[in-house]
Amino acid sequence: MNAINCFFKKYADYIALFVLNAAEMILELVAARLMSPYFGNSNFVWTAIIGIILLAMSLGNILGGKLASCGSARYWASLLLLFASIYIAATPLVDAPILKSVKDVGLGTQFSSVISSAIFFLLPSTILGIITPIIMKERIGDGKDKGKESGRITAIIAIGSLTGTFLGGFLLIPALGTKMIFALLGAVIIPTVLLLRPLSATRSGKLQWGLVATLAIAATVSIVSVATVNDDTAKVANISVDTEYGRIIIEEGTRNGEPVLYYKQSGAYSSATYLDDDRKFDLVFDYLKKYDLMLDFVDAKQVAMIGGAAYQYPKYFISHFPDKTMDVIEIDPKSTEIARKYFFLDDLIHTYGEDRLGLYNEDGRIFLSNSDKKYDAILNDAFSGEVPVGTLATVEAAETIKQSLVPNGVYMSNVLGAVSGDKGKFLRAEVKTLMKVFDYVYVVPVHENSTSAQYVNWLVIATDNKYRPQTAIDIEIGDDDIVLTDDYNPVDSLVSTGYHD
Repeated sequence: MNAINCFFKKYADYIALFVLNAAEMILELVAARLMSPYFGNSNFVWTAIIGIILLAMSLGNILGGKLASCGSARYWASLLLLFASIYIAATPLVDAPILKSVKDVGLGTQFSSVISSAIFFLLPSTILGIITPIIMKERIGDGKDKGKESGRITAIIAIGSLTGTFLGGFLLIPALGTKMIFALLGAVIIPTVLLLRPLSATRSGKLQWGLVATLAIAATVSIVSVATVNDDTAKVANISVDTEYGRIIIEEGTRNGEPVLYYKQSGAYSSATYLDDDRKFDLVFDYLKKYDLMLDFVDAKQVAMIGGAAYQYPKYFISHFPDKTMDVIEIDPKSTEIARKYFFLDDLIHTYGEDRLGLYNEDGRIFLSNSDKKYDAILNDAFSGEVPVGTLATVEAAETIKQSLVPNGVYMSNVLGAVSGDKGKFLRAEVKTLMKVFDYVYVVPVHENSTSAQYVNWLVIATDNKYRPQTAIDIEIGDDDIVLTDDYNPVDSLVSTGYHD
């Protein structure tokens, strides 16, 4: 017993600091996944989360420094920590209606992200920040080795943060999903509280016991509810999967009275399929048929498509053009897995053979850079939510794409935006960028009766072929419109005046 007491006296505080700082970093990582279905996964979301958590940790350090002078500092810190853990564990039970309500106010991505981050992370992160000053004051005190002890504590905090970063990003998020991690984080904090101050049978200890019981209930309810939602035996409409690149939600719905399965990622509907066996290879989103314009430029027998999602257009292309092949470069292997399981991709391969459809789970630009293969047409339908992938929008990316095309081949990019006004900043920048590499760049509306000020889908076509589509429109590129490069590529800012606002 003396050995155990000695161990706890010597190492308990270090273990507590390690665990709490690891938990803080995991919380920061999963915060973006919690918010992405409503606000996307842009830099604005990450900026809001990091800013609020840094503010919270600073406030916590200040409050912890004041509390450290109190004789009952550990008691109050343990109570606050238990409350924070309940707050975290209960998050999966209340996040959806709160985030939806914030989004519906219509304040824009920046403000909505800040408000949502404050609601869910300001309080628990502030409490987590309280602990460090209390432990530092007690362990450093007036001893001779203040510098040595201070360095040791700082190193433990850094190692805990590093462990949480790798553990959360590489293992927990892909394996467990966001909501389950919230529930487990709340539960993990219980032993940390015991390290700070063991529970007792005193009057003050009874309050701790009550909070522990509340935490256990909240964590259990959260874990059970999340496990039910993510169970593969659950209805398809209830499936929510976290991957390395965002959260994928599968929803059942209807389109023109027909049953449809929708694929939603990082807040945007990226793909869909009809559930009727006779229509499972048809396009649900009709605007994708505009990609067929590539056949007016070149006899596109070998085509590459960057961005597969649920493989809506590849299924249509392979099933409707029997003499052609397509390589699909989808960065997220989980997307391909989901498309195989729920969106009839395996049915397509079984029906039309493996030799006509190449599946590659890689970054699109890196894939083209490393490949010697030449394509008649390259299609770009890659997004992060509603935000285009910035690394595919630059001059350097356009040069890589052109090198992967046959002479007079065509590059087509699905762009969400407007043509005129502030909402057209990204589209005009992309056109100006492509004009640096290709001889001809055209903009084609994909919806009938679209006006230049509408924030909708447009097809941007770049080629050295002189052919001009009959439906192409003239757009005015101004001196204020920028050229996107790997060095300067503010895609999030360019699209922020559009759909998100």
